[in-house]
This record gives sequence, C-alpha cells and structure tokens, in this order.
Amino acid sequence: MNDTTHACDLLVVGTGAAGLTAAIAGHKAGLKVLLIEKEALYGGTTAYSGGMIWIPGNHHSVEANQRSGKSDSLDAARQYLLDEGQGFAEPEKIEAYLKYGPEMVRYMERESEVKFYSMDYPDYVSEHPGSRTQRGLCTVNYETSKMGPQLKKLRNQLPQTLFLGLAIGSSVEMKEFMRAGRSIKSMGFVIKKLVAHGRDMLLYGRSEQMVRGRALVGRLARTLFDLGIPMWLETPMRELIVEDGRVVGARVEREGRLVEIRATRGVVLACGGYGRDDERRRATYPALAGGAHHPTPVAPGNTGDGVREAERIGGQFSTRVSNVCSWMPVSEIPGRSGVDAVWPHLVDRMKPGFIAVTASGRRFVNESASYHHFVPAMIRACEREGAQEAISWLIADHRAVKRWGMGVVRPFPVPKGRYLRNGYLVRASTPAELARKIGVDPAGLEATVKTFNEHARQGVDPEFRRGERVYDTYQGDDDVKPNNCLSPLDQGPFYAVRVRVAEVGTFAGLQVNAQAQVLDTQDLPIPGLYAAGNDQAAVFGGHYPGPGSTLGPAMTFGYIAGRHAAGAL
Repeated sequence: MNDTTHACDLLVVGTGAAGLTAAIAGHKAGLKVLLIEKEALYGGTTAYSGGMIWIPGNHHSVEANQRSGKSDSLDAARQYLLDEGQGFAEPEKIEAYLKYGPEMVRYMERESEVKFYSMDYPDYVSEHPGSRTQRGLCTVNYETSKMGPQLKKLRNQLPQTLFLGLAIGSSVEMKEFMRAGRSIKSMGFVIKKLVAHGRDMLLYGRSEQMVRGRALVGRLARTLFDLGIPMWLETPMRELIVEDGRVVGARVEREGRLVEIRATRGVVLACGGYGRDDERRRATYPALAGGAHHPTPVAPGNTGDGVREAERIGGQFSTRVSNVCSWMPVSEIPGRSGVDAVWPHLVDRMKPGFIAVTASGRRFVNESASYHHFVPAMIRACEREGAQEAISWLIADHRAVKRWGMGVVRPFPVPKGRYLRNGYLVRASTPAELARKIGVDPAGLEATVKTFNEHARQGVDPEFRRGERVYDTYQGDDDVKPNNCLSPLDQGPFYAVRVRVAEVGTFAGLQVNAQAQVLDTQDLPIPGLYAAGNDQAAVFGGHYPGPGSTLGPAMTFGYIAGRHAAGAL
C-alpha cells in the first residue's frame, strides 16, 4: 500500500455519540475536523441504544423537578455520585461532568439539530437522598427523510426490538404497546401508530420516524453533514503518529491504501471500548462472564482499537472501577446471529408475576433492580453455586406472559408458538416440571415459588424488598395491589427463558483527566490525545446512576475534548 497524506486540525475516531459530539464541538470552535469510522455504517452502539442521556442540573430537569417539588441541585447529584461511586469515582472528573454536562445540553440544542425532553424516570438508586426522578433526557424523534442519501449508511436499531417493522419510542410508548391486549385506549394508540407506519411504508418504503438512539445519531449526523465535516467510513485506524512526545495524527487504511492523517490539534479516540475484544474481556471481566459464551448487543466494531493503540504509545489503561462494564441481562433468539440474536431484558423481569432463579431454583436479586445491578448479583450467585457460566432463568406464569410478554415473545394477542418450538421459551404445567426441563433443581424452584407466592399475596418481599423503592414501583403495574411489583405465580402453565450476561459498554478504559486528555502511566497528559465514550475509563467509577449513564458522559466528554483541543474550554 502507498502512503498518501491528509491534513486537518482534529481527527476524531468513531461515530457514536461521543465522536459526533466531539467533531461538532471542535468544528464550532474553529477547527478543521475529520471523522473516521472503521465500519461501513455510522452510529456505533449509540444507534442500538435507548438514546437517553443522564445529566444532573440540565435546564429541562431543573424545570421538571421544580414542578414535582424537588430541586435538582448539583450538590445533591455530587453526593449521590460520590457515595455510589464507592471510592472509585474521581472528584475532579465528577466536577467536570457536573459543570460541562448542563452546558453541553444547552450548547447542542442551540448549535445542532439535537433536541431533548425531560423524562419522568427515577435514578437507579432511588433510595439515596441525592437521587431524583427527572435527570434523564430522551431524544426527540427525528424524520428519516431529513437524512437524505446519508440515511442508507446510518446504522439501524436492533431489528428484534421492532414490532411489525415499527420502532417503539419512549418507555411510555412501550407501556402502551404492552397494554394493548387488555386496554381499548392502548389498542387505539397502537393501531394509530401502525396506521402511520403503514402510510410511511407506502409513501417512502420505510418508517419515517427514527426513535431513541438512532434518532440521536441522526440528529448529530445531520448537523455534521450540514456543517460540511467529512466522515470517512470503512477507514480503520492503524496507528497513532507521535512526534516529540505529542500525538500529531494517525495512519489509517482507506480504500486499500495507507493514508497518513496529520492533525495539528490532536486525535480524539471514541472507538466504543473493547466489548468485542475477547482477549481483553477475558483478562478484565469476572471469570464467569469473561471466559464463557458471550452474546452482546454492542456494535461489531468495538474491538478495543483505541485502547490498544493508546497503550502502545504509553497511555494508561485503568481497571480501577467497581464494574468493568455496564451490564445487561440478555437472552438469545435461536436461528439468529450477532446482535440480531440478542434480546435485552429491560422490562419483563420487573413486572408482577416474574422471578429470576439460578440452577439451584433460588432467587438471587430484586428482579425490579436496574439491569446494571441485576447482572452482578447473578454472577455472584452463580459463583457461590460453583457454576461454570453465569446463567439464570426468568420464570413467569401464564397470566404474566399473557399480560407483558417474555423476552422477544410479545404479549397477547401475538402468538408465541414459534418460540416454544425453537426452544427459546420453555413451558410446563407445574414449577417442578418446568425445572426439570430447564435443568434447574425441581425442589428448589418449587419451594421458591411457594414462598414467593405466600408473600406476594401480602404485597411484601422479605428476601429482597422488591417494590419498596421508587425505581421499583416505576416499572410496576398499577393495576396490581397492594404492591405493584409483586404478583404470585399461580396460574399455569409456567414459562422460562434463559438469561445470560452481556454489556452495553465497557467501563474499564483509558485514564483521562478532567479535560478528556489521555494520561500516561505517570498520570501526566499525553499532548494531543483525547478519549471519550467507552474508550475512556468510566467517569462514575463503574457505577450506573441513572438512565443514560453511558451516553451522558460520552457526549459531555466528547464536548470537552472537542473544545479543549480548540483552546475554547
């Protein structure tokens, strides 16, 4: 391959929310920016995500919390983050996040196509006095027609999460879809959505609405294209260029040639972390999660390129976090492969009539806890039982599955026969028979269901206190009394789905300072090198405080990196 040369001020590697934000912020501050992406599609894991960002003190949440009688003070947020960070969160980076997060939200809404709205969604440790219910921001839906020819290169959302080809937006919309089989109002809402979707298919050959993470990427990318910032797809970074101790660019592969990109203000690494790097995953993940079969919904290109190359030139890779990644419980859909086969269990396990058990047949967690708290509890329980892999089973009765669905299985009236036939969903007439079918201790599951049912009828959960927190009850069913999170499993047949460990991003990563500069092994900044998103060691020290705790820091430190490189911070 022959060398060619390209010049810019700032090179950004990666096209998720972190990279796109860094590119926009750098350009707006006067830099000539080039954005590169190793994959054929842009959007990274952000396009698969819920598109929420968690930013304490943003102007939307301040107004919303005031209406609910609580102030979203930065003092409360600071205490919440430091307490839950368990000594791993670094105060300097927390201060930068609290200062620049709200600024980033205002800036992006003023200077780009990005638009957010406040969502009534509790922080994940809602019992903490510093938690609030209005810190998460959702991305406003966006129209596919606004993307023009660039739409075909925008990564789609996970196809298994679509309903008849329709992408479902906020959690409020999701609840309407799940109620459709038992509510005339909800059925009307769903029919209206499907009619609009059908109209779009006739007019455009596709849905006109982009929602969640894809809407966020679409809005960011539309801004990028309007500003004339070039984006090179299928352009993997091969190595960083260092001169006199400073990063001055990178060599990349483009159209079969090695291209040397000279970047006078430096390089921002936003490559998505190392969730697809099996070797590093085995070295850093808990044994039962890192060495076993590993389905994951992260983008295929997240193979740790940024982390690996920064380490090569002296960058510091840090595992000083309470959790090495942002955990997600998932199940696998038979007959599919890659990200298309992964179902994230975000909703069903939290509903009345569901419990989760290990091979012993015993519960191990409050099933209404956040996904980030559910998985570590599963790993610890499987370790205690001497399991070779971290696996649990989601168990429900007929009433619960009919009402809420189970994994990829939709609620009534959508049929579930094919999932029974392909083995994704297992059914039996009694808990003991179900246990034998799935390889769980029959006596253990029978005893667990019996004890759980006795307490659930009274609305209590002495073992895990399910339903005693604001976060629990937010995900419950208000038609269920006296505890909207608890309902006995007493209407057969009974069902099970196998749940495995996955992640939505890595928390171990490159150590950076409050200006997003990558640090060397002596904790000194490497001139000209920045990291944001999952390439960066987690701002919260491995804690996941609320909805959007990956994308919030990604955009904030992308914003910091772009502006700091321009000398505008």
